[in-house]
Formats: sequence, C-alpha cells, structure tokens
Amino acid sequence: MEALVGRRIRPLQALSPDMAEDELGRRLTEQSLASNDGLHSLNRVLDSVRKYRRLVVRMIVVGALLAGVAGFLMSPSYIATAQLAVDVRQSGAADALNVGGASAAPTPAAEESTIDTHVTVLLSDAYLRRLLPTLRALEDARHGAETGSQTWMQSLRTLFRRTWSATKEMLLGKNHEPDDGSALAALKRSLRVGQERRSRIIAVTSTASNPQRAAEIANTVAQSYVDEVARQKQSDVEYALSSVSAQSSKVQRDLAKAEEELKASRLGQSSPSRDAALEWQVTMLAQQFETLLRRRQELTAKGLTAQSDVSILATATPPERPTSLHPLLMIPPAAIIFALLACVLAVILNHFDRTLHTEADAAEALRIPCAGQIPSIPLEPGKQPHYVLEEPASHYARAIRSILVSILASDPATPRSQRVVLVSSSIGGEGKTTLAWSLGLYAARLGWRTLLLDFGQFTRRPGGESANLLSVLAYGRPLADAIEHIDESGIDYLPATSFGGHRLRILADPKIPSLLRQLSDTYDFVIIDGPSLLEAPEARLLASWADHVLLAIHSGSTDREAAQTALRQLVRTEHLNPAQNTRFSSVLTRVEPPQQDQFGGQQLFKRTWGALRQRSKRAITWRMWGGDAIELKRSGSPKLNPRNWLRSD
Repeated sequence: MEALVGRRIRPLQALSPDMAEDELGRRLTEQSLASNDGLHSLNRVLDSVRKYRRLVVRMIVVGALLAGVAGFLMSPSYIATAQLAVDVRQSGAADALNVGGASAAPTPAAEESTIDTHVTVLLSDAYLRRLLPTLRALEDARHGAETGSQTWMQSLRTLFRRTWSATKEMLLGKNHEPDDGSALAALKRSLRVGQERRSRIIAVTSTASNPQRAAEIANTVAQSYVDEVARQKQSDVEYALSSVSAQSSKVQRDLAKAEEELKASRLGQSSPSRDAALEWQVTMLAQQFETLLRRRQELTAKGLTAQSDVSILATATPPERPTSLHPLLMIPPAAIIFALLACVLAVILNHFDRTLHTEADAAEALRIPCAGQIPSIPLEPGKQPHYVLEEPASHYARAIRSILVSILASDPATPRSQRVVLVSSSIGGEGKTTLAWSLGLYAARLGWRTLLLDFGQFTRRPGGESANLLSVLAYGRPLADAIEHIDESGIDYLPATSFGGHRLRILADPKIPSLLRQLSDTYDFVIIDGPSLLEAPEARLLASWADHVLLAIHSGSTDREAAQTALRQLVRTEHLNPAQNTRFSSVLTRVEPPQQDQFGGQQLFKRTWGALRQRSKRAITWRMWGGDAIELKRSGSPKLNPRNWLRSD
C-alpha cells in the first residue's frame, strides 16, 4: 500500500491552449526540418511496414501462391529452329555471265540485300497465309494422335487454356471459330526469322506449347519456302524459254524473207547498193538467230539442272526440354514484386490513416501521457473483468497494474490517498467499461474500499426497491440504500440513474460536489464509468470533479480528430473547479495481444467449463431486458452479478 502511494515520477499534465500552440509550433518546425533527412523517411517507411505487417505478409503469400498456381497452369514453351542456306551467286545477278563465261562475284551489299529479301518474304503475310491450311491439317492430325495420351497436368492446362479462351471470346464478343486474321497474328507472334550473325544462314525459329507443334511449324515454313523458291525459279526459266522461242521464230521468218528478197534482187535488174543492203540484213538476222538458238539451248540446259538458291541446311527437331522458366522459379520474383507493392500500399495507408495505433501516436496526437495499452481478450464479455483476477501473470493483468500505478504515482505530493478516476471515451465501443471494471476489481483485490459509479449508457431497469444516485439527489434517499456491495469481488456499485436521459440533471445538481467529496472521503478508490462524449456531451462535467481522467482509445479504430475533440471538451471544464488539479492520460484498448498470451482451445475450454460449473452450483442467471441481468439467489433477494453487468461500451 505504501509502495503504491510513495514518491513517483510525475507524469506530464495536460497543456494549456497557449502552451499547446507553442509546443505544436515547435514540433511542426522540428518535423519539417527532419523531413529532409533520409533516415527520418526510412523510419517512416519502416514504421508503416511494421504497422501493416500483416497486410504485407498476406500480400507476399498471396503473390507467391498466385505465381505458383499460374506457373503450373501455364503451358511450358518449346523452341524449335530450322536453318536455311542461301546461295547468293545463283540469285539476282547470277544469271548474268561475264565476258569469260564465268558468273560475276556478288558484292557484300548484294549479299545483304538478297538475305534481307528472303527474310522479308518469309515473314510476309501473303506467304504465311498460304501456309495456314497446311498447319491446321498438321495440328488436327497431331490432336487425333494424342487423344487419350495426355497426363492429368496436361489435361488441366488444356482445360485452363480453353476456359481462358472462352472467357476472352465472351468478353470481347468474338466467334468461337478463329478466322484467318487471328490465326495469322498468332503464327507471326510465335515465329522468328533472322540472319545468324553475318553468315548466309537464315534461322527459322518457332515457339509453341507443344514440342511437336514447334518443330512442325519451323519445318513447314522452311520447306515450303524452299519449294516455293524452286518453283518460282523454274517458272522464270520456262517463261524466259518461251520468250526466246517466240523471238527466234520471228527472227527465222524475217531471215527467210530477207534471203528471198536477196535472191530476187540478184536475178532482177537492181542496183549494187540494194544488194549490199540486203546482204547486210541477211547477215544480221542470221547472227541474231544463232544467238537466240544458243540462248535457247542454255535455258533448256538450265531448266534441266535448275537448283534453288535457298536450301535446307538443318531441319527442326522436337525439343526435349522447355525453354520457359520452371514454375517454382517464378515464385521468388513474384514474392519480391508483391512485397514492394505491399510496402508501397502500407506507406499509402499509413499516410491516410487518421487512427491511433500505438502509445507514441496517442502521446503525439493528444499531448498527454499514455498510461498504457490494454490487450483484447478472446473471451465472452461477461468474463473479461474477472480475467484480471484469474490470470494475474497475463499481459492484460500487467497492463491493468501498470495503469493503476500510473494513476497513483501521478501526484505523489497529494497528502490524501483517495483517488477519483473518470474513465471516458470519445465514442461508444472503445472499451471504457471493461477498463473501469478491471481497475475497480484489481483495486478491491488490493484491499482498498472501491466504488464504481456508473454513468454508462445502459443502466438498470426502473422500479423496484433499488435506488440510484438520482433518487438520492432528487428525493433525499439515503446514499447507503443506493450503494450495493458485490460480495464476489468486494466492490461497491452505485448506478447514476435508471434512465440515460437524467444524467444532465444529476451533474447540474448543486449537491453533486459535496456528494462526490463524501464518496472520496469514504472510499479509497472511486471509479466513474462515464458515458462517451459523443452520445452524452454533458459527461465532460465529470472531469472537473475527478483527480484523474482516463480517455479510452480503441487501437486502430479511434479517429485522431475525434480523440482530440474529446480531450478538448474535457480540458475546458477545468475552470468549473479551479481547486481540483485534474490530470489526463490516454489508454489504448483492445490492442492485439502478444502471441504468447493468446489462448489455446484447451485452455479456453477448461476455463469456460469451470466457470459454468461454478455458476450452476450457486445461482441461475436470467438476462433481463435492456442488457441488464440480476442474479436470483435461492433466497429470492436480488444480487448484482458483475459478470453480467459488462456490456458493449
């Protein structure tokens, strides 16, 4: 007892408005200067990640799972390559002969131009469109041969592809049967044609989800092009041969006609000059005819030995291993990407988050000390107050003891040992009633005379012989009749009113100061369970008669502005009782407990079963209307049960 009321370090008091403004200006200046420091920014990022660590971990796990599932459902990629050899000397200028009869050597520019021409033709839409029927026939034949030989993974991938294709077709409104345009686009996406280094080799590379399909596409494109080039060259030779034959026939007719005219001129009376001209014409036509005959013979020989200037160097074989990444290798980069996204999301959420999460947040936002943080208890509401007594070594009990010590050590210079503590909150559901009952139960366990004055939203039912603070002030009933002692916990209970609407009448009564002084002199510890300021603004009048005000803040739920507004309302009532040196502190409630303090299923079952057995032997509990409950003893006298008095506050 003496150790608790001995000298302690005095917590900071609530600042006055002027001092608060000066302090706020100084802090804002420091923050603006520190914002330029990279270490400060890094700390903010780390705080955001630590604050939303569950979100970060969940996003990493989800990203890794999605990457793994997508990797296993996606079909692997196989690459097959066919090689074409280009004989540049036989193309273009190869048909032209030099004076010595040898073919002219092509220049490097001519070689590059010839190879680029072949590559362009191989990738042209006109050429690839002519291959679509052949490729479809090969794919249909392969599907027919592979029917029934697929593994379960291949079947699952096939089903996934069909489902995805059907979904895209339904969303885009396309027909089920693919047209030549889409098939041509898909073929061009899976096909690559290019020169290998600076050689005369052209590589035709195909990518497909099936190794047989990849080899079929590469070989079909290469072989069809070789055959087409050979046919084109043969047709060129035939066209040139027909043209030379037509010219030689015409020259032969002209030569015969010129010879007849020369004979007639020699037999007749003609001038020597005319004979000379006819002789020259016959000679020229004869030479031209001989040239055409030689050209015809050359074309005929070339047609018999015609060879394509493009040939197959190596055919594509079905690859044994896929070229795509293994599905497991996709998990690490996906996890890293999702981790970065989660960190960015955590920073954004922390920037726009206006709620209070930690003691540092509460102290910085409210400029008052934070007495501690109360973890949430995964038990039924009626069991929560007694948890502080049943589990004295738990994190929850240690937090209650810490708050109680902070209250007692707030003013060691005060000669009297009584303390009047007001527990309030900005809105309902902050956990203030749980905090008030826990403090009262622990104080009663220390042997103090403890009174719980209830100004909560939910009060007892009216009528009957039960009195309350309103009946004491309004009708002069004895105070002892309104106070009920709870034997189970050793705490006295005084309800303020049977109706929530009469709180202002009680607080405005001139007798309330003397009554509170009487209670403070009678009891060692008086706890006022005040209503939330949002539902009952008149509750701030209680702050002027309390030694200490605890503002309950739901961790991660209470808005920063709401808590600041509630504190300002409580501080502004100090002038109503200048002699009262009221101190203010905040308490974080319903904080996530540490992992070691969480309950297992076996412990929860044992505690619940033990409580049910104990209560079944002693009483029958009826829950009455309005959220209240009374315990009917077998003797018939009503007795309050604190386990059932705890409600949603």
